[in-house]
Amino acid sequence: MANYTSDSVIDTIGGPGPFCFDLPVDAGSKVFAGSLCSQLAATGCVVPYSTAAAGVAVGVAQHAADNTAAGAADGDKRVRVETKRMFALDNGAGGDAFSEASLIGSVVFGTDDHTVADNSAAATRKPVGFFYGMETDGKVRVFVDPALAAIVLALQSLTDVPATADALRDNIVANFG
Repeated sequence: MANYTSDSVIDTIGGPGPFCFDLPVDAGSKVFAGSLCSQLAATGCVVPYSTAAAGVAVGVAQHAADNTAAGAADGDKRVRVETKRMFALDNGAGGDAFSEASLIGSVVFGTDDHTVADNSAAATRKPVGFFYGMETDGKVRVFVDPALAAIVLALQSLTDVPATADALRDNIVANFG
């Protein structure tokens, strides 16, 4: 076979392309480019991942958005978030770290807006996405998907031993809305 002699169609990996959307930034919050973002349950505004009242990671900020100016209101600034794509994120340390032996597809949990771990720390961390190997610099390849991460979070919240089938049903309905 011979090398190309002209331009060709670019073949992407991982789907039809990124999903990008703009979201309002919470008043008093600053989001950095390249950081994991979550939404506050009460307002839907974006905050850096790991904010206590926020949900699972919705994606990665594509630019910085500083909404901390005096008198700023929710949504005065907006940030473009990219999701359903693979990102290289910082690896956790010690017992939280992923390795080459970690299984592809394992759930990835966030520890802050740029670091991930291989465990939920007794359900105190929220899912970010799924493990797809390691980069040579030690970063973790993570497929960030908020819909699937929300399902994982709901499943983690189910009671271990419901007393009856009705209790199990009620538990499922409560966790999945």
